[in-house]
Amino acid sequence: MLIFSLSSSLPTRLIALRHGLLLALLAALYLVFWQGPDTFLGRTLFVVHLGLFMLWQPFVHAEQRLSMAWLLVLVAVVLVVGAFLKGWMIALWIMMLAGIVGGKVLLFGARIPRLFYLLALAFLVVALLLMAAPLAVPMAAPPKQILTLGYIGLPMVLLVMALLPQGQETSHAREVVDFISSLFVFLLLAVLMLGSLAAMMMFGSHYADALLEALLVMGAILLLLGLAWNPHSGFSGIGALFSRHVTSIGLPVEQWLQALANLALREDDPQIFLEQACGEIAQRLPWVTGGEWMAGTSRGQFGVTGGRRWEFSHDGMVLVLYTALALSPTLIWHCNLLAQVLAQFHGDKQRALALKQLSYMQAIHETGARLTHDVKNLLQSMNALCSAGTEPGAESSPEYRSLLRRQLPAISDRLAETLAKLNAPQSLSAARLVAAAKWWRELRQRMMALEWITFTAETSLAGELPAEVFSGVTDNLIRNAAEKHLREPDLRLQLELVRNDAGFELMVCDNGSAMADAIAASLFVGPVSSESGYGIGLYHAARYAQAAGYRLELAENRAGRVCFRLRLET
Repeated sequence: MLIFSLSSSLPTRLIALRHGLLLALLAALYLVFWQGPDTFLGRTLFVVHLGLFMLWQPFVHAEQRLSMAWLLVLVAVVLVVGAFLKGWMIALWIMMLAGIVGGKVLLFGARIPRLFYLLALAFLVVALLLMAAPLAVPMAAPPKQILTLGYIGLPMVLLVMALLPQGQETSHAREVVDFISSLFVFLLLAVLMLGSLAAMMMFGSHYADALLEALLVMGAILLLLGLAWNPHSGFSGIGALFSRHVTSIGLPVEQWLQALANLALREDDPQIFLEQACGEIAQRLPWVTGGEWMAGTSRGQFGVTGGRRWEFSHDGMVLVLYTALALSPTLIWHCNLLAQVLAQFHGDKQRALALKQLSYMQAIHETGARLTHDVKNLLQSMNALCSAGTEPGAESSPEYRSLLRRQLPAISDRLAETLAKLNAPQSLSAARLVAAAKWWRELRQRMMALEWITFTAETSLAGELPAEVFSGVTDNLIRNAAEKHLREPDLRLQLELVRNDAGFELMVCDNGSAMADAIAASLFVGPVSSESGYGIGLYHAARYAQAAGYRLELAENRAGRVCFRLRLET
């Protein structure tokens, strides 16, 4: 149990001791130079240095176990180092270690960890130039004064690193190393050493002079590259060209995006759109040989489905691409973005289709609701006739027979129109036009039994009006007023039809109580539930009037005067 506890806590302890491990391996490297790599103690210390590096290394998780093959490789490396350790091997190893440390420096924003790794990088650079270089190339020997200063200064660097407080570096068992920065540091150190040796051989300079000359040349070249990378003279520079090359693969993706946009404009069906868009992928992207797609219960394939397989999933759509060769990280990023754009377009097509179906169902509902109210209005007219027929002596009354002769044909016509709209709905702009005087006269005759309603109109009502629109609005308003009259017996309703320059205008006013502000605000926006009965009837009547070019509005809403106005939309 104790062994399990220690093994499980080992990765956590290694994470907490990263700074100490780096200090230890740098100190071991310094002792290797102090003793000399050709001695037994120096080789032993270098093996210890490699072991400390294995504990500190930022590439493999600390809790993972190495395979037998890797263990054999490590044992072989240790045996080679222990038996055959040369100066050029140490120089190459320091350049690699400096690249790893340099790849971590740029990843820290905190000052303390950044300074710690900068000091570690400085230690390795000084050790490489002053101690490892003479071991690799005997002619590259610095003056004894500089070498002594290096041997004294390096322990001071380690002391400063040890005195720095340990800041928060990372909480994960695996650290992060910037590979590009590591490679850049490694190449800089390699060029610096080779440049110094080249200057010594070409110009016969001493090592210190050749090192300074190489540093000056490298500094000048880096300065020119920096100006060319991000210039301030108006053009984009090498940096923009490099970024454009890395983040874009040029014309094929642009052509596919253009084809996708054109396809989205002319194709509404989601499945057909997806099939054609995937077909464009195989035609326009040369590195893609074929693929498959899955969206819900639909699936399909295109091109040749063979080779390396790459799967991308976004918003319920899965796109599988097949390529002949392995894709680079840039191409994988582009393909993932391609799949995301395709999934977004496909989702928009699905939502548009669902919205279209919903609009169709809403149109069916509104048509049925409007025809239902037409039937209710016809039933109200028939109830009025039936009520008149129950009066004593109505069968032999000439007035009752005259009323039947006038109303029954009108009710029959309105019922035939309602059935015709139910069988084949017509455009509301083609509503039936009747003479305004005739419509007004028939309305007064139908409502003559309601003594609390008064009718006011101009003496001459020349012109025509849409009968369905005016009848639907009038019947709904009268029915609502009748329900209000049951609660307020003193209610009086006035209907007024006038003609102005725009056309006919109908005013329906009562002297009852005002509506609540909340009901009045949403009266024609949607169905409203209230005691007065205002709501779905007026809502559909207003929609019907709006489709025919008219506007139904609440003109006044105050106690003693509640008025509705139906007029042409201006």
